[in-house]
Amino acid sequence: MARDAVTVVRSTARTVANTGIGVAAVVLVALVWLGVAAPTGTHPLFYFGLIFLGGAALSLLLADVGAAAAGSRGPAASQTDLRFFQGIRRLVLAMWLCTVVAGALGVLVVLAIAGGRGGTTPLSTSTMTVAFVGAAITVVWAGITSVVMRRVLPRS
Repeated sequence: MARDAVTVVRSTARTVANTGIGVAAVVLVALVWLGVAAPTGTHPLFYFGLIFLGGAALSLLLADVGAAAAGSRGPAASQTDLRFFQGIRRLVLAMWLCTVVAGALGVLVVLAIAGGRGGTTPLSTSTMTVAFVGAAITVVWAGITSVVMRRVLPRS
């Protein structure tokens, strides 16, 4: 790889990774806060919904750790670099798909119990808004990470 290409990969990967790690951390803190602040009598499946949404945030975190690894990669043999970057390309795509699936499952579970089934306390609008915004942010940023890293990293 040319020296300019390495500089572009490093700069882009660091920017994407730093932002994504921050987004994942904020979403995880918000989800923990939702779990701790849930009123007594909340349906037990609400916590499983939060677990799925947390899984989406962890998938985003893993994708961005991979992007950070690509950004901090030192020069090596060209064949080794290509294999490493191909692995990062697969990682960010797989983590984006995991984020989509886990986020969708989390949203569906939260929607299923939002009205307070079986005599449980209904979820407040603000609780549902925080959960849905967290899911949307993780899915969108994981998609951005995947698209940007797959465009910047060499294919073969």
